[in-house]
Amino acid sequence: MKNTIGWPKRRVSGSGFRMYSCKWIPVSKSYLGIACLLCMVLFLPRIYGLDITDSANEPGVSAAYELRIHGQAEKAEAMLLEQLKQDSTDALVYFELARTRHHMFLGGTQFSSDEWGKVMYDLHQAVKFAPENEVYAFYYAYSRFFNAFISMMREQTDAGEQLAVACDAFRAVLTLNPDCQAARLYLVDIYGLLPAEMGGDREKAGMYAAEVNKLDKLYGAMANDRLLADSVDKVAYWQHVGQETGMNAQVLEELGRAYLLKSDTENGTKFFMDAVKADNARRYLYMNLARYHIMSTQQDPAAKAAHLASATELVNNYMQSVPELNPALKAYAYGILALINMINGDNTGSEENKTRATTLDPYYSKATGIAPESLYCPPDEVKIRYSSFFMPF
Repeated sequence: MKNTIGWPKRRVSGSGFRMYSCKWIPVSKSYLGIACLLCMVLFLPRIYGLDITDSANEPGVSAAYELRIHGQAEKAEAMLLEQLKQDSTDALVYFELARTRHHMFLGGTQFSSDEWGKVMYDLHQAVKFAPENEVYAFYYAYSRFFNAFISMMREQTDAGEQLAVACDAFRAVLTLNPDCQAARLYLVDIYGLLPAEMGGDREKAGMYAAEVNKLDKLYGAMANDRLLADSVDKVAYWQHVGQETGMNAQVLEELGRAYLLKSDTENGTKFFMDAVKADNARRYLYMNLARYHIMSTQQDPAAKAAHLASATELVNNYMQSVPELNPALKAYAYGILALINMINGDNTGSEENKTRATTLDPYYSKATGIAPESLYCPPDEVKIRYSSFFMPF
């Protein structure tokens, strides 16, 4: 018997958006984003690489990055702040400071909108002092969207205004680069997946989707997917897309996700793993699939042990993948193993894995969504990436 598709409710409290409640709810596409915060994921099938290391402080920024990635984020923050005393207009330093504070935000024990506000400020300064830099502009837009998402989760009255600001920021990215499909996909998400009272506008979503379709067939398929009626069979949809574009890694990933949303674990796993084989950069799908199994322990409690065993195996596969994970990503994986232990009632194992995580990185990400590799890569390797806030895995 198939399970009802739905996402677990998240609690919203001072400790942040960490744990699930025990209640599963079916949700409509329009309210998918309100049902669960998927935390901060930044992945995109086609990536845009730009030279962002045009600063005299590049060596100092790289040194700060090395400190952060090896578990010394506070020292990295202090180093970057010291560099800004020498040059308060250095966009690259502000950008790396934003990444450092983003890292610390994910690893904090208390949710703080003030801390996220610092990330937005640093990105705004990066954009201010390097207005032609697309990467800075994109991540500033992303930060505005995430801030609006926080407002939605907290049912704050300014959510609509925050979304409007985020949309303007993504449009600014398109002014810099009209071919940035990631920015358009976020606009399709915002306008197409939110109800009108929160800023949704199906007509605008359709307009941006049409623009994407003119420029890129695969991206167009992703944009169209966001606007499909709930009754449409997405497995059939992506099978058709695959016939037109070929079964490339992105189509395989989307097809796997479509199967998982139908609670078809076998086919979902197959296509996710096929996507990883086709493109090893998609090894994050190990963790997305582990997340699916963790979520399924609530939806399918009779198979809890099997789901947790599968999740553990997938996390271990991720940790053993090549190239070797950096310390911050390893720490995040240990944190997920600790969560699995906790759900399984193994408090000793949970504490052991928390210790392993903290030893590598005291600010390891506490979010259940995959830790974004773009946050933890060297500053000269940062890419523009997209991942919908409205997808659970």
